[in-house]
Amino acid sequence: MSVVHAIELNLLFENTMLELTQSFKQMDSCMQILGLDVSIRFVGRIKDRKLVSFARRPNTTPLLDDELSSMAHYQASVKASWEDMFNESLGKTNWMITSKEKVKLITLFLDDGLLILSTEPDSNHDAIIKKIKSLNVKL
Repeated sequence: MSVVHAIELNLLFENTMLELTQSFKQMDSCMQILGLDVSIRFVGRIKDRKLVSFARRPNTTPLLDDELSSMAHYQASVKASWEDMFNESLGKTNWMITSKEKVKLITLFLDDGLLILSTEPDSNHDAIIKKIKSLNVKL
């Protein structure tokens, strides 16, 4: 093995470890948010229109299959990008709520992506959002 090849492998390993560490930190943040309120069913972090980490409440049955879940995450990203066109006139969007019969969807806008939550339909979204904002974690 050449020295150049060894250096390339070492850099690849270091980058992979850094990505794994960041992924675990985001997953830990999702778990922390999940613990804020019993009505929270799911917490996910979206970057570049992709779900990069998530946590689901144990013993909670997902309402969507994998394909529809992916579409819902993508839809949240698309809705968020539509909001950007109003930022100059109305200011930056802080969060959005979609209330459905079986679930309430909360989207929080972050500097580098989105935080998405699904909660029970009768959840107090204002209280949940305040609890999330009061956390001392990097999302």
